[in-house]
Order: sequence, then structure tokens, then C-alpha cells
Amino acid sequence: MKNIDSILELFINLVKNMSVVIVLAYVLTRTQAYSAIMQKKEITLNQRLGLILIFGIFSIYGTVSGINIMGAIANVRDLGPAIAGLIGGPLVGIGAGLIGGIHRYTLGGITYIPCSISTVIAGLAGGLIYQYRKGEFVSITGAVVFMALMEAFHMGLALVIVKPFSQILPIIQSVSLPMIFTNALGMGIFAFIIHNLMRERETQRTKELIESELTIAREIQMSIVPKIFPAFPGRPEFDLFAILEPAKEVGGDLYDFFLMDDNHLCFTVGDVSGKGVPASLFMAVTKTLIKAKADIRLGPDEILYQVNNELCEDNESGMFVTEFLGILTISTGDIVFSNGGHNIPYLLRKNGELEVLAKIPGMALGVVEDYPYVCADVQIREGDSLIMFTDGITEAMNQDGELFSEERLENALRGLEGRNARDEVNHILQSTRQFVNGANQSDDITILVIQYLGKKEMEYRLKNELKEIQALTAAIELFAETHKIPDQTVFHMNLSLDELLTNTISYGFPEGGEHEILVRIALQGETLVIETYDDGQIFNPLEKADPDTGLDIEERPIGGLGIHLVRKMMDEIEYRRESNQNILVMKKQIR
Repeated sequence: MKNIDSILELFINLVKNMSVVIVLAYVLTRTQAYSAIMQKKEITLNQRLGLILIFGIFSIYGTVSGINIMGAIANVRDLGPAIAGLIGGPLVGIGAGLIGGIHRYTLGGITYIPCSISTVIAGLAGGLIYQYRKGEFVSITGAVVFMALMEAFHMGLALVIVKPFSQILPIIQSVSLPMIFTNALGMGIFAFIIHNLMRERETQRTKELIESELTIAREIQMSIVPKIFPAFPGRPEFDLFAILEPAKEVGGDLYDFFLMDDNHLCFTVGDVSGKGVPASLFMAVTKTLIKAKADIRLGPDEILYQVNNELCEDNESGMFVTEFLGILTISTGDIVFSNGGHNIPYLLRKNGELEVLAKIPGMALGVVEDYPYVCADVQIREGDSLIMFTDGITEAMNQDGELFSEERLENALRGLEGRNARDEVNHILQSTRQFVNGANQSDDITILVIQYLGKKEMEYRLKNELKEIQALTAAIELFAETHKIPDQTVFHMNLSLDELLTNTISYGFPEGGEHEILVRIALQGETLVIETYDDGQIFNPLEKADPDTGLDIEERPIGGLGIHLVRKMMDEIEYRRESNQNILVMKKQIR
């Protein structure tokens, strides 16, 4: 009974010592050196020396913390060098084994020789396994068997070397089972840690790969929707801006806009059922189909009809998309639209009045084949904004579970008159974010605003009579006031036209008779374009050389000063003769 108690006490002490070594070894697995080992990179000399020193100290600790039994030391000394060999190769294993072995040799005792030798061999054996497996760590079972065999070898070597046999046998009988068990257990635990770490790193690599793929998917998805603004810098008749923010890396919301011809803008906003990668794929298909089916000869209802039938075909996933689609006639502001179960857009009038578009029947696309969609129309006037969105706005939820709702959206829209499309979108988005107050985004958010600016141009026809110029000047001043053109720019424009038209009327029609002169003025962004057309005799005023302003007035040739002033006041000026007409085009940047 006493012998059993002694063995049990020995077990407990060896397990304690083994636990310390394993904890320290676990800490080591989180170091940069072991990270290089895990990634199968070349271990540097400094890293090898560090591993040798650390596991050598582990081995010494295994000896120091051992228990003296009849002149022999029951210990976990071989565990450190064995682990060193398995993770660092033969040199690391032998190096750690030599440190532990030499230390044991200096302590003496009847087993000092076989114990010292077995410690070195444990490191060597671990290193050979490392080489055989080309750096891949052994399985948990393999590690346990290897360590148990090493300790069995340790016991056998002691029986062979130590004399007399009668003295060593009782010692081996007392320590063999505890030492084999604790060293094998320690190696098993360490192997478990290593394999768990390997799985952890593999999981991390897989996660990073998925995140990378999702990032690429997001970039691809965001490249599908137009996001360069202003989208149509050469079209001053309208302004638009849009934003799409997926709730996940990728989402199912979509928007698009494109010119069907020079006078028709097609636009759409949609929301696919679900979120994530499946929704994003369905979104891409929907957007592609809409653009492919859009035809100036078709109404929005017919476009949705064709897209719906395409989506219904082989739709085994059962996904669907709500879709609002409209076509703007740019010259008139007329909009024809159809709605496939989507949120009804708002119309913000220039004077601040807020209207909801007509509610028309329509089912989400991809649900029922051959569903008959219908159309409605509305006219937007200069300064009006059409505001489209997905339910990620109205169903945005704060931390108390409250929804942003249509009511709050309408409140946010009131008072937005006078802002451009970008500002209107940003205001809606900011109002939503303030409401949710940091709560996680639960759905994709999309906003598209089209602000109609109308044609910022005028045409004026005058007879070839000087008195007509005064009426033209009044018309230009009214146009300038409407479009907030600076006074100095208006002055330069009127002065230039007065000079050019006076010359044309006075000298362009030597045969006499009544003729018509056309003046066309267009505000294109920040550029004022002024064009004059007349059917007088061929005359290019730009061929006239600039007067030498350095000469006295008496010495200067007559003529040329007027066109010189025009050149100074305009940023660009060009002349061409086309269809028996003199055409002069001037451009002035608004400052």
C-alpha cells in the first residue's frame, strides 16, 4: 500500500512538472520563430540558437524539478529536447539535448550516464522524425507513441549500463511507469496544442481567403453600378447622384441609369430578396437584363415584362427583385415609369412641396411569368427632384428596435429645396445614420436622386436691323437672371454680341433685303456657349489682325478694335462657314 502511495505521489509531482513545461512550450508556439516553423519558412541561425537555449532550459527544469528515488531522478527532462527535435530538426534537438544531458551529467548519481545519453538521443530522434516528415509535425498518436518509446528506451539503457543490476532494477520498477506516462502525456498535450494551432492557422487562412474573395466580389459589384459623378457632364439638363452601401461585403441592391438616345434617360432602382453573395449575383443578372432589354421603342412596363420572364426562367433559387424603372424625356421633363413591387419614390418640388408618385400595381420580378406590368407618368419641372430608395432606408433600425419609416424619411426630405442631387442623397443618408445611432446595418441601402434642371439655353431670332439688338439684350438679361449668371459675364456677353451683330447687320448684307440672324445661348455647366448664325456674305472676323494698341489713334488703321475686344472678353472664339451661313461660336467660363 505504501509503495502504491509513493508511485501515486510520484505521478502527481511529475504531472505538475510536465504541466509547467507544456505551458512554457505553448507560449513558445506564439513566438515569431515558431510562426516561421509553422509556415515552413527557413529558420534563421538566431532562431535555431533561441530554440536550443529555450528547450535546453526546459530540459534542465525537468531535471531540477525531478524527484530523487534511491539515487536516481524521476523526471521529464527528455520532453524538452524531444519537442525541440520535432519542431526544429536534428540540430535543435541535439543542441537542447546536450544542454539537458550535460547538466544531468554534472549532478552524478547511479543513473547519470544513461540519463544524460537518453536526453541527447531524445533530441536526435525527434530531429530525425522532423527530417523524415520534411518538417510536418507528427500526429497526436504518433507523438505519444514516440515519447513512450523514448522513455522505454531510457529505462532499458539504464538497465543495461548501471551495475549492479540488482540496484537499478527496483529503481526502474518504481519510476518507469510514472515517467513513461507523464512524458507521453506531456508530448500528447503538446501535439494537441500544435495540431490545434495548425487548424487555427488553416481556419485563419481560409477566413482571410474568403474575406479577400468577398472584397474582390464587392469591388466587382461596385464596379457594375455607375459611380462616377457627374455621370453626364455634357448634359446640363439634369443632375443625378446615387449611393449603394451593402449590409454585408456584397449585397442585392442595385441602381443604374443610361441614355437610351440623345433625349431619353432610363433609370432604375431595385432590391433583391436576401443578402450576400446569392443576392449580389441575382442583382448583377437583373441589371444586365434591364440594360439589354431597354429599347426606346418599349415602355417601362414592357421592359419589366421581358426582364421578369427572363428571371422566372429556371429560377430554382426562388429569388426575386423589386424594381422601379422610369424613362425621362430630357427635353420636356416627362417621366413614364413602371413599378415591380418596389418602394414608391418621392417627388420633391422646387418650392419644397413633397409628393408621392402614383401607386400602381406591380409584382416583384422573378415570381410569376407573363405578369402584366402597367405604366404611369409624371412631369418634373426645373428644380424638381425624383428621389428613389430601397427599404434599407425606411427599415433602418436603431438600438431600440424602431424603424426609420416613411414618416421620418418625409421629414428628412422637407426643406431640401435648393440643394443639388449629391447633397440631397447625403442628407438622406446622414439622417438615417443619425437615427440608427451606431446600430448594425441590417439591410442594403441605396439612394438615387435625379434633379431636373431643364434646358439652360435660349434662342433669339432678330432681323438685320440695328434696333433689334436692344430687344436681344433684354432677353439675354432675363435668361441670365433665371440662371444666376454673374453681372460681369452678362456685360461681356452683351458687349460682344453688340459688336459682332452691329458689324454683321452693317456690312454683311450689301445687297440689302430682309434677313434673319439666329443667336443661341446655352449654359453648359460652368461654361456659357454663345453662337450666332447669319446668311450674309462670307466674312471671318478672326482673320482681322489685332490693332497695334501701342500706336496713337491717328496712326492706327481703321477697324479691328471691336473683334480685339471680343477676343479679350471671351475665353474661346471660333468661326466656320457651313450651309451658306456664317457661324461664330464663343465660350465664356462663368467666374
